[in-house]
Amino acid sequence: MAWLYLILAGLEEIIAVIAMKHMDGFKKKGPLAVVIIGLVASIYLLTHSMSVIPAGVAYAVWAGVGTVGITLVSMLWFKEHYRPVQFVFLGCIIIGIVGLKLTT
Repeated sequence: MAWLYLILAGLEEIIAVIAMKHMDGFKKKGPLAVVIIGLVASIYLLTHSMSVIPAGVAYAVWAGVGTVGITLVSMLWFKEHYRPVQFVFLGCIIIGIVGLKLTT
């Protein structure tokens, strides 16, 4: 269950960061509310996962899920472009997440 909380925390982080992209500074209040709710939910789920998973592992996975997820969303939704070498390094993050899961 702790790993499920951790993955959900990463997904909430992705939602919050996507909303940040739509805030236009602090001019739009709707996306700001999504950012606040998303980050609070993300931290809440992260703390629950840390009750079982070591803090360093949980934080690394949370950050990795958010990084890879936001990159994928930005490519698909915002049509941002990345160089092939950047995918290599994102793959290293995914390998790290899997490695941490397998050894924890």
